[in-house]
Amino acid sequence: MLNHLKIFAAFLFLLSTQLIYGYNKDLRLPVLSSSSNVSLLTVGRSDAEVYQCFGHTAIRVKDSIYGWDFVYNYGTFNFAEPGFLMKFIRGKLLYFESIDNYPEFEQMYREENRWIREQPLNLTQNEKQILFERLTINAREENKYYKYDFLFDNCSTRPRDIILSLFKNVTVKKDVDDAATFRQLIDRNVHNEWLDLGMDVLIGIPTDQKAKFGRTFLPLELMESFDSAVVDGKPLVSGNNLLLDAVPEVQPVNWFTPSFAFWILLLFMILLQVKAAVLSKYKILPVVFLSILGLFGWVFLLMWFCTDHASTKWNLNMLWAMPLNIPLVFFVYKKQMPSWLLTYIKIYRILLISLLAVWWVNPQAYHPAVIPLILISILCTSIFLPVPTQEDFRRRWFR
Repeated sequence: MLNHLKIFAAFLFLLSTQLIYGYNKDLRLPVLSSSSNVSLLTVGRSDAEVYQCFGHTAIRVKDSIYGWDFVYNYGTFNFAEPGFLMKFIRGKLLYFESIDNYPEFEQMYREENRWIREQPLNLTQNEKQILFERLTINAREENKYYKYDFLFDNCSTRPRDIILSLFKNVTVKKDVDDAATFRQLIDRNVHNEWLDLGMDVLIGIPTDQKAKFGRTFLPLELMESFDSAVVDGKPLVSGNNLLLDAVPEVQPVNWFTPSFAFWILLLFMILLQVKAAVLSKYKILPVVFLSILGLFGWVFLLMWFCTDHASTKWNLNMLWAMPLNIPLVFFVYKKQMPSWLLTYIKIYRILLISLLAVWWVNPQAYHPAVIPLILISILCTSIFLPVPTQEDFRRRWFR
């Protein structure tokens, strides 16, 4: 019965807040009592859904005198929003801050089997009040929406920034992960290797810079940095408590990884060519392969120039997944291959070989599964080029 009364009190608070602010935007919120507490909540990651791979962060405001136990959540989005998928792909999807009751918040993650840890914030009564007012005002309809950015403006960075804005001096202990790149931090949290490949080839050079304190775009990194943070001469948090534990789950070992699959494909195509010259006889196979790479190249190009995602800019994966493969490769079926097409194929093959030669000094890190794809591309491009004769070599050396 007591829980029902608390939920009803919370509902009345939210309703009255909306009504009051609708008539008087300058009216202050209720003053938190001396028994109030404000804390940072961190939710563990999960492999069940893509958006669960990186964990979650929220802020909890609890006041036992008023019977309030609110969770301010910046990671809310609406699946039913018109054009949801296209907005998400183009980086134009609006996330928003929502206010939930803690029991419902905990129950949701209990059902998802994800742990919750709480770090009570070491705030003065005035700091608690300021944070409470900012969080509540930001949750108003005209303020709550923001354009989500995976690295720089998300459900972890928003609570981080609004909490740290309370203080003049903030000191965070250096961490070994400061030297990690955004790409490395992302890879570490994506355990499904096929999903990791998909994300890795979609992001570009901006994710290869050292993250430093920007690593706190990840909820777990934010939690760890807050453990050691000192603000205005005092520790930021007074503890780190486990509120909800997760039941350990045994993850099956997946041996069919992208690297394994693509190396097998490379070996198979080499055998086909060596034993029966299949690729030379049936040029449809290399055409299809290079066309698939071309399609991916166009996806990378569109993600670079036609979206608002900062992380998908300057994607050098287009150097091996060349957009120009489409439609140029279809000209190979002409009786006499145009000389300009031969020149393109030669340049493309040189580029592929060069990528492997400078693999470790490239400004962008590539997924290991890309290596066999590049080797297959070299094999496929070689099919369309005439085999050099002794006379050809003699001309190159003496003319």
